[in-house]
Amino acid sequence: MPDGGRTVARLVGSVRGARPREEARLTTTTTSPRPTVDEPTPPRPRRRHGIAAELGIVVAYLAASGLLYHRVLGDLAGRATGWVSSDSSLFTWWLGWTWYAVGHGLDPLTSTGQNAPDGVNGMWNTGVPVLAALLAPVTATAGPVVADNVAMILGPAVSAYAAHRALVVLVGPRWVRALAGLLYGFSPFVIAHAWVGHVNLVWSVLPPVVLWASVRVLAGRAPGEDPGQHADRGPARPWRDGALLGLAFAVQVGLYTQTVALGAVALVVVAVVLAVSAPRAARRRLPGLARSAVAAGVVLAVLCAWPAWVLLRGPSRPRGAIRDAVTMGADAANLVVPSPLTAIRPGTDALAAGLRAYPGEQGSYLGVAMLLVFLAAVVLVRSRAVVLTAVVTVLLGVLSLGTSVAVLDHDTGVPLPWRVLVDVPLVGQAEAGRLAPFVALGVVAVWALALEHLTRPGGGRWRRVGRAVVVVLVLAAAVTWVPVDDQRTTDAAVPPFFSAGAPGLGPPAVDGGPPIVEVVPRPSQNWSVGGDPLRWQALAGYSFRQTGGYFIGGSPTVPVLYEGEIGAFQRGVAAGGRGDVAAARADLAGRHVSAIVVVPAATPDADATLRWARLVGGAQGRSADGVWIVPVCPVSRCGA
Repeated sequence: MPDGGRTVARLVGSVRGARPREEARLTTTTTSPRPTVDEPTPPRPRRRHGIAAELGIVVAYLAASGLLYHRVLGDLAGRATGWVSSDSSLFTWWLGWTWYAVGHGLDPLTSTGQNAPDGVNGMWNTGVPVLAALLAPVTATAGPVVADNVAMILGPAVSAYAAHRALVVLVGPRWVRALAGLLYGFSPFVIAHAWVGHVNLVWSVLPPVVLWASVRVLAGRAPGEDPGQHADRGPARPWRDGALLGLAFAVQVGLYTQTVALGAVALVVVAVVLAVSAPRAARRRLPGLARSAVAAGVVLAVLCAWPAWVLLRGPSRPRGAIRDAVTMGADAANLVVPSPLTAIRPGTDALAAGLRAYPGEQGSYLGVAMLLVFLAAVVLVRSRAVVLTAVVTVLLGVLSLGTSVAVLDHDTGVPLPWRVLVDVPLVGQAEAGRLAPFVALGVVAVWALALEHLTRPGGGRWRRVGRAVVVVLVLAAAVTWVPVDDQRTTDAAVPPFFSAGAPGLGPPAVDGGPPIVEVVPRPSQNWSVGGDPLRWQALAGYSFRQTGGYFIGGSPTVPVLYEGEIGAFQRGVAAGGRGDVAAARADLAGRHVSAIVVVPAATPDADATLRWARLVGGAQGRSADGVWIVPVCPVSRCGA
């Protein structure tokens, strides 16, 4: 910030409710006569200019996202974003289910629509009720497939704008923040999860909130204030800022609970760094921090009481560890080795193939160029904001590597701090590698602070020329994050029987809900096609329930499930139509199945499967719009 700007910012910052930094810089010390009552209020061109600039930034972000997803724009209802259909189908199912549940007076956070009759727990899965509520008009008018595609397109743009707005607590010039937001919203982490269709992670909005809270709540500084001003005070508006923080975490609960745990870890890291760097100031800030914590806790408790109960005590929740913490850290080599989804990757594809995860999880890439800018900013700029941001970023980067250092999928055995968190409830089940967006935002923040520092006016001619050269290099470093044009789509078509509402599957089940059927192929955790039956069900308007599913859950007999339990009937399908008929009939009867639906076009050995279905069901069945429907004869009439 120019010296004059600093002076003005200090003056304005002393007034309660100081303007944002970009407005404070424009404030002058010149006074003018107050308008009389009869005089019209003078226009506010700067405010109008600011609104227009913000709208332009939003449009630019949306255009960038449209360019990223250009392959799906022409057929939002017939194609689905993502390299495989399983996850896009899963999100399609949940987006549609929330709308259906609310319309029928059901709980949108749980469902017996899949894994019937036991059901699934949305809080342990990617239920995204917040997105479902936001996109309810789209779901109601155009269907859940379109809603999922719209959510995917909006995700990077919303994440970018959240970063742009959050960076106001550190960075002044709007154009710098706009570029930084673009860099974050389309960072390697977001691109990786866009490629696989993870809408819950493409909406990466909590890291910017954590950045904002780190300055506003933990450091106790308002936008526009000099970092050294009022450094020992508590938050300027502790109740309001705490309530906003609680609201943001509540929204994230409705996007993805794992990110809530990771965001809490990030806030703790920031708090520790601030306390160690200035212990006296930290002690003086405690009263304000306590008020903010109370406000955040109250808002979070009120908004998330029911979701928390469903998560901790609700039905169909897992009864054991859902993932191996040892393999959930990022590959250290991914910090400098780009994935195939990065445009600039000179001769590194062979190395990328040896990374621990597949491209959809190779989102930790920072690159040599951005790391050099990061290091140079720490050494040369040396401001408190740069140093503290860098320290927090490095610590979060170390945590993101998991329990031990892995390089090109080789576990070195070198222990890391994350192993201390493995046994912490909920936090220990989070994937450490998904701290990557917090790390990326830290790098972007330091990049933006360096760019702001370099573009300050002043200095001689040659000094300005030298700065211009360095600015070009800093901007060029950001180009290394540009993604390749490889955001794929999958066919979202459904058999006509399901698009017609799946009629004729029998009377309601014994619990009064839609009939329970056995669909072949069954929904499963198979990445390529396992989620397709969920999409069929969603587009049929949830007119039936099915025994299979793609979810995280548990049962009294199996502590952790990733799909519906395989019974005797499905074992017979897998065996080519051979199995114990009595056991298969008992299996279907125990699940209250009224019909078997075979989709020949999606079944590898359709003839054998249909023969098995007829043998177990005790009926010939009928063909209807591309499927075969075989009623299941009750055991009491057909025998076991």
